[in-house]
Amino acid sequence: MRGDRVSLLDKLSDKGCWEEFYEYKLSLYSSKAFVNRLRAFIDTAGYMPVAERIKCGVPFPLPKKSIVSKLGKEKKREVYTYPEAENTVLKLLTYLMLRKYDGLFSHGLYSFRPSRNARDAVKLLTRRRGIDSLYAAKLDISNYFNSVPVERLLPILETALDDGELYEFLKSLLCEPGAIFEGRVVTPQKGIMAGTPVSAFLANLYLAGLDERFADMGVLYARYSDDCIAFAPTREEAEGYLDMIKAYLDKMGLCVNPDKERLYAPGERWEFLGFSYQQGAVDISEVSLKKLKKKMKRKAGSLIRWAQREGLPREKAAKAFIRIFNAKLFENSGAGELTWSLWYFPVINTDRSLKALDAYAQECLRYILSGKHTKARFNVRYEYLKRLGLRSLVNEYYKVKLDKNARQTAKQ
Repeated sequence: MRGDRVSLLDKLSDKGCWEEFYEYKLSLYSSKAFVNRLRAFIDTAGYMPVAERIKCGVPFPLPKKSIVSKLGKEKKREVYTYPEAENTVLKLLTYLMLRKYDGLFSHGLYSFRPSRNARDAVKLLTRRRGIDSLYAAKLDISNYFNSVPVERLLPILETALDDGELYEFLKSLLCEPGAIFEGRVVTPQKGIMAGTPVSAFLANLYLAGLDERFADMGVLYARYSDDCIAFAPTREEAEGYLDMIKAYLDKMGLCVNPDKERLYAPGERWEFLGFSYQQGAVDISEVSLKKLKKKMKRKAGSLIRWAQREGLPREKAAKAFIRIFNAKLFENSGAGELTWSLWYFPVINTDRSLKALDAYAQECLRYILSGKHTKARFNVRYEYLKRLGLRSLVNEYYKVKLDKNARQTAKQ
């Protein structure tokens, strides 16, 4: 029961909480456009009508269902969004929940937490003494967010929260069967609704018991949402951890993605959360490398078609390619996240993948400019690509390292 406690729902109309949230978003390299929208939302008290409707028990509007393609795959995934005002209010609520209830989660959980992230997980694992002598057991949960059985989640949620009003509100979102898809009301299996802000907290909570088991056993383990990895000194123990995780997931009504289940032997290159590790070398994972190359290839093809359709010189298409990937790799992400280079550079300690990406970007540009995949493409010299604005990932990486070393020297 709530008693005299203040519900987190009461804070949704508190301007001070919104200002704190705004400052937090500023610290996350959020795009100027996003920050401006949030600033205007706060200054015009756009949150007040939504907060009042929540307090009065007015049902939330139905979420919109969208189908998103996974890059380079035929497989699709479903995501859900609420109208912008409601979605923004849910972002603040999630921010408040993740902070108030962070004590529910074990140290091995790294997703959506205020003081840790995926990079922290990779740093911890790769810097662990003796990691090269351990087996690694890794698996991925299939369609985790949308397949969580709500009827099993609700008792866990009610026990975890000391806020009856908050529980009833979240329950109303989870138990609403409808969604808007292509202009009509449908009733899909939504689970905790991937794409909605509150799904982050719920994804952490639903498998908190699994994280706690590994913490109690003292096993080197990490989970980020639907990705789990555990380490063991023997193959038998590592296989046992895989079996234990799969049995737990089965009990919770979830399934493992068999294509992403791996057992790595000591010294073998393993991958986790977009990074790879082998014998001291921390690099970008092969999966992440292939994804970025596919984006480059697709963009090169679309820009060539665009230039041909508009009767534009190929140089203009090449400059557009450079501008797009310079922004993606080195500039603000526009989604409140670290840019690509700020995400990877502080963690990796080798330039192997960066060299491969630099070479591939040059290949794409030479194809755009020459229209050929033959040796004739080498008539386009690297110096010319630099004049068009191409920035080298390898050079930028070593600039960051030199700047970091200089700052550390200055402190000594």
